[in-house]
Amino acid sequence: MAAAPQSPDNALRPLYRLRSWLRVARPSPRLHLLLGLGVPLVILAVNLWGFASFTIDDAYISFRYSHNLADGLGLVYNAGERIEGYTNFLWTLLLGLQAALGLDPVLMSKVMGAASAFGVLIVTYFFAARLLPFGLIPCVATWLLATSTLLAGYSVFGLETGFFTLLVLGGVYQLYREEDRERAFPWSGLIFAAAGLTRPEAPLFLGLAMLTLGRRFVSPRNLLRGALFVAPIALHLLWRRYYYGDWLPATLYAKTGDLSRQLRGGSGYMRGYLEFLGYIALFALPGLAVGLARRSREAIACALIAVLFGAYIVLVGGDWMPHHRFVAPIEPFFFLLIGLGIRRILELRGLFLLLVMLALGGFYTNHRVKNLKKSHARFVEQEYRAHMRTAGAASEWLEQQPPGKIAIGDIGLVGYRTNYPLLDTLGLVDPVISKLPGGYTQKLGKPFADRIFDQMPAYMVLIVAGNCDRPTMAGSRIIVHDPRFAPNYKTGHRIRLGSNNWCIFEHRAHRAMAEAGADPAAPRTL
Repeated sequence: MAAAPQSPDNALRPLYRLRSWLRVARPSPRLHLLLGLGVPLVILAVNLWGFASFTIDDAYISFRYSHNLADGLGLVYNAGERIEGYTNFLWTLLLGLQAALGLDPVLMSKVMGAASAFGVLIVTYFFAARLLPFGLIPCVATWLLATSTLLAGYSVFGLETGFFTLLVLGGVYQLYREEDRERAFPWSGLIFAAAGLTRPEAPLFLGLAMLTLGRRFVSPRNLLRGALFVAPIALHLLWRRYYYGDWLPATLYAKTGDLSRQLRGGSGYMRGYLEFLGYIALFALPGLAVGLARRSREAIACALIAVLFGAYIVLVGGDWMPHHRFVAPIEPFFFLLIGLGIRRILELRGLFLLLVMLALGGFYTNHRVKNLKKSHARFVEQEYRAHMRTAGAASEWLEQQPPGKIAIGDIGLVGYRTNYPLLDTLGLVDPVISKLPGGYTQKLGKPFADRIFDQMPAYMVLIVAGNCDRPTMAGSRIIVHDPRFAPNYKTGHRIRLGSNNWCIFEHRAHRAMAEAGADPAAPRTL
């Protein structure tokens, strides 16, 4: 017998029950901890493991500095040449101390980076609770971070990115915790000092957080906090001047010099990040509105840090590395605002809002998973394969040749594996090229060529098409077309890559000098 049709009231009863449940639902703290932190930690661990096999080329610069420090040569790239070609002093120092204990800096950079990423997730969870106590919805920011290419990838690519992110995020969080207690000691000043010794951008994070304190900005505790930050930074500045003979690192000179080009590149860089993130970025606006309505210093600080550090990225021109590495330190602050906006909307407990947000969440989850898979494929497969076909293959060939100075732009892996003296054609570890006019990779012209041929390196690694006779890059053209090149250099090895090649040119007299017992690293005369 056919079932009797349901009345409209009976049909809608499940929706009425759901609406009633929404009005009173409040998961327990343990469930919030599990859903908002426990599960994201597991997801982050899986992503860290997936990205861990890749190491970015620039990381090997710090590894070489750390090895030289452990070997007693000092904090130098080339033995006997003092130039600061890194921007992560504390990170490089920690790797050097571990190398002195016999630990591999490549492995330890990944271990420290992964530990830092877990720390970022934990601090973010408790920071989110400060912005808005957990009610119906668990923490959202931790889920966004756990699936972030920037956090998972750049924490295990060998760079200091995850470590620095943890220090600035932890410093801001600790600062507000201290302000909750009348007699708390301002340990946050020392956390920010560690951040400042790791990356030069740390003062921006501390300064913006301190500005939100209002009248407390000039309190004795805040002044002490500032002193605890400034003292180590000032000591390091004096040490830099004494040790390297300059107030600023060579990397700053090398990567700047063309403001209009930097602004164009930086604007595109930030625009690309927002497009990569997707429409969920718009939820930062209601998050900020909630923060302003609650007069939350923490939310205002998150907004100031995200906006002004983004402006700094535009000013310096972004970065060459894939997937917007420079944005990583502000992602937790940005995601905290986004999470705050999403949670507050859902806390209204409207059934229609919940259904709409669930639909949007489903679409975005699919978008996020696809992006993560693409990022994983790019780094672990494409970037790794390309790196090994170029820098890896060049290193293997050079290791089998008589030692000698190498002129090259991608100095990371080649410099670390060969440990030969290097002439950096991009200027990161060169005192002359770094200070030439022009922007990064554009410090070219006669002074550039003069620097190269004054050194007369044993090997030159250039990007050249054809049979190593058609240079395609501006720097390669200047070198190959210089009248001093052909009489002194011949093709030693070609790494075929398709339309372009990595061509290694060897000084014609180098092998004979090496076999005769002369110093193969010494400059040659024309």
